[in-house]
Amino acid sequence: MINTTQTIERNKLDIALELTQLHLNRYETNHPDQLSEIYAKYYALLEVLDLSSYDQLIDLLPDGLKQTLE
Repeated sequence: MINTTQTIERNKLDIALELTQLHLNRYETNHPDQLSEIYAKYYALLEVLDLSSYDQLIDLLPDGLKQTLE
């Protein structure tokens, strides 16, 4: 029997790949070197977010959204 309630763990590499795919679906890329640059930027963003505290991340949100979360 398959457990359908089990959560799927995704790491930063997986998420960066998904973000890169979404980016490529929305924006055209004319040069293959851009692909690695786009992926690297998303991965770097995920690294920064992973090392940031909740309070640091909340400070980046617009005031209206902050009030919704409080």
